[in-house]
Amino acid sequence: MVDDSGRVIDTERRSTPGNDIEQTERVIAEVVSVLAKRHEVVAVGIGAAGWIANDRATVLFSPHLAWRNEPLAGRTGRPDRLAGHVENDANAAAWAEYRFGAARDARVVVCVTLGTGIGGGLVVSGVLYRGAYGWAPSTAT
Repeated sequence: MVDDSGRVIDTERRSTPGNDIEQTERVIAEVVSVLAKRHEVVAVGIGAAGWIANDRATVLFSPHLAWRNEPLAGRTGRPDRLAGHVENDANAAAWAEYRFGAARDARVVVCVTLGTGIGGGLVVSGVLYRGAYGWAPSTAT
């Protein structure tokens, strides 16, 4: 959970069952529900490894989870269907560094992520550039 300034104010962790789509979504909904009991939740974002559709709501392919053409935005288990955004995890990291972190307000930001895979995100003059499955630049919020 982060506040308006990007400061982490709370965390909640669960294991992710990578081979079961419904269980993965239940775990996400559970985490949102637990945090919503402690804080006002105004939006939910999912940063997922893999290919994200241009609608920023659908995971086309995730190498570590069973998500294939999964429309995730709005499926957080909350009755009010909070606005949701789905973004590639490396793009989300680049945007977060540009907005709140080490690259705050830099004109050009290149973020390379290393973990179970290699990813990257690019922000130029406040515009997040997305890869082949979202090539058009977008102004993230």
